[in-house]
Order: sequence, then structure tokens, then C-alpha cells
Amino acid sequence: MLQQLSPKGAEFIKQFEGLKLTAYDDGTGVMTIGYGHTGDVKAGETISQSQADSYFNADIKWAVDRVNASVMVELQQNQFDALVSFTFNVGEGAFKSSTLLKKLNIGDYGSVPPELGRWIYAGNKKGLFSGFVRWAHLGTGKEVSSVLKARREKEGALFKSGLYF
Repeated sequence: MLQQLSPKGAEFIKQFEGLKLTAYDDGTGVMTIGYGHTGDVKAGETISQSQADSYFNADIKWAVDRVNASVMVELQQNQFDALVSFTFNVGEGAFKSSTLLKKLNIGDYGSVPPELGRWIYAGNKKGLFSGFVRWAHLGTGKEVSSVLKARREKEGALFKSGLYF
């Protein structure tokens, strides 16, 4: 049976995405509005709360569909919501090819929170040493993102114990 994102799960994701009713450049040149909606957004555009919710409901659908199509074990609602949050954030390809999904699909539910904790890197480290780290294959050369770290910890807690922060 296909699952749907719960209202608590939607609010959980929205708290991480944040709400902006006026279009803004997301820092990469992509115009964004609402809860991270992109695509048809114009500079200076404003929307209502109702439109932001409508965009979110349409935007989250692919992540719900991907979790439903990819997870082969039974999930409790909190587990499903946590995986939709993760998938919405990292993208379809990353979720489909993740070790997290492979372990979950063999029934290793306990591995999910630690696997979520591996997805905390963004951007590149700066400086001479970081170049050496990448050259010597000693690490990713990426910076730990405190925002992603906090999100993954909360997704892990939601998956494990049903705590919607």
C-alpha cells in the first residue's frame, strides 16, 4: 500500500526548508520562493501563504513517489516521513543509489540513523591542506554543514523514535 506524507511530516520538512514569500536568489543563481520552490520563479515575485503551501504540496510529490517506489520493507509513518524529508533534500538519484536505501531494503532499520549522519557535507574546504586531502584521497574535501548535521540528527530521531521536533 502506498503511503502519503503526514501533516506532521509536512510541517517537519517545512521547518527545514524555511518560508519566503518574496522570491530570492538561493546563492547559486536560482530564483526561489515559498518552501524552496524553483522553476518558474521571477525576481521580485511575491506569493501568499496559500500559494506557498500549494507549491510545496506539488513539489514534495516526487519525493513521496520515490520513497514509495524504492523502499521494499514496511515503514511506520514516522519512518516514511523521515525518508521523504531526506529524499527531498538530497535528491532522487542520491537516495536511489544510497547505502542507506540498500541497508534498509534488507531489513536493517537500525542502520538508517547512522547512514543519515553521513549526509552532512556541503561546499568545499578552503586552503592548501584541503587540496592535499582531496589529492591524497584522505577525505571528501567538503565542509561539514551545521544545518545539514542538525537536519540529519532530527531525521534520524524521527525515523528511530517518532519525534517530530
